[in-house]
Amino acid sequence: MARDRILFVKHYKTNTKFIFNDCDILKEKYDVTVYNAVIKKNLSIIFSLIKQFIFLLFNTHKFKLIFIWFADYHSFLPVMFSRLFKKKSVIAIGGYDATDIPEIEMGAFNRDDLKKRIRSFCLRYSLKNADKLLVVDDSLIKNTNNYIHSDIHGGEPVKDGILNFIPDIGNKIEVVYTGFDENFFKRDETIAKEDFVLTVGNSFNDNEFRRKGFDMLIEASKILPDKEFVLIGLNEDQLRTLTKQNLKNVKLISYVNMNELRGYYNKAKVFAQLSLFEGQPNSLCEAMMMECIPVGSDVNGIPRVIGDTGFIVYKKDKYEIAEKIREAMNSDESLGKAARKRIIDNFSLEKRKDKVLEITEKLIKKVES
Repeated sequence: MARDRILFVKHYKTNTKFIFNDCDILKEKYDVTVYNAVIKKNLSIIFSLIKQFIFLLFNTHKFKLIFIWFADYHSFLPVMFSRLFKKKSVIAIGGYDATDIPEIEMGAFNRDDLKKRIRSFCLRYSLKNADKLLVVDDSLIKNTNNYIHSDIHGGEPVKDGILNFIPDIGNKIEVVYTGFDENFFKRDETIAKEDFVLTVGNSFNDNEFRRKGFDMLIEASKILPDKEFVLIGLNEDQLRTLTKQNLKNVKLISYVNMNELRGYYNKAKVFAQLSLFEGQPNSLCEAMMMECIPVGSDVNGIPRVIGDTGFIVYKKDKYEIAEKIREAMNSDESLGKAARKRIIDNFSLEKRKDKVLEITEKLIKKVES
C-alpha cells in the first residue's frame, strides 16, 4: 500500500540535528520529499521565491501535508499553496520566529524598514494560515524576558512570544519540545571529566556573539583566571579579534562536526548557556545528556531545561556568572548525571516522535475526510 506523501520544507542553511530528527521521524511513516529553500536576503530573493512558486505550483497536489521548519520568507508560499490545494500545513517554531529584539537584530517580527516589513508580513501570514504551530518551548507562546536588560538601571523587560504579536491564534499552537537521542548523546565513561567550562553556539556575526552570551562568558573568565573556558562556534573575524586579546585561559574554536562536539561535551564538567534569547536550548540539552553540569541565564527555555540540576543566572552580571560557574565547578559529578536523567525524562526523542506523528496523522485524516 502506497504511503502518504509529505513535503518537508527548510531553509537551505538550517542543517541542525533537531531538524533532521523531524525529517527522519516523518520518514518512518510517510514518503518525505525535502525541499531546501534557497532564500537569500538580497535582490536574489525574488528569483528564489519564483523558483519556489513554480515547484509548489506543479507539486503541491502530490502531498497530503507540508511540514515547515521555522516561519520566515520560505514558509509563506508553502502555506499559501497548502490552502489553495486544500492540504494541511505545520510549522515548527524555533525561536527567532517568535520575537523581536532590535538591539541584537533578533526576530522576524521586526518592521523597522521595508525589507523587514516584507519579512514580517511573510511570517505573520504563515503563522495565521498554517493549520498547526509546534513551538519548542512554552515561552515562544507568550513570554517576559527580565534578563536581557537586567544590567541596565531601570531596564525594561522584553515581551515576546507569538501571542504578544498575534493575539488571536492561540488555538492552533502546541508545545512539542525537541527531543534528544539518549544513545547518540551518551558519555564514554572511560574518559574522565575535566575542569573546564564549555559553551557552544553558531556565532556567525557579532549580534549572535552577544545573543549567545559569549561576551559575558569572556568577562567572567577574567574573574576566574584559574579556570579554563572553551568557546566553540566563532567566525573567522571573531577568532582573529579575540586571539589578539591574549585571553590566557580561553580556548577559541571555530566550527566543529558533531563527533568532535560530542568529544568536548564528554570531557567538559560545566556547560554554560548565557543567551539573551533562546527557544529550547539544544546545545545545553545535548551537553546535559553528556553529563555536563549546566549554568544558564534566566531566559526562555533555559531554566525549564536545567530545573534543579544546575545553576541559573538571574542578572546579566559578570560577577554573578563567575560565582555560578564556580559553584558548578565545585559540585559533585553526580549533578551531571542528574542533568542527563532530566533530559531523558522530559525531552526524549521518543516523546517528540510520538507527538509529531500524532499531530500529522490527525491533520492528514482531515485532508482525506
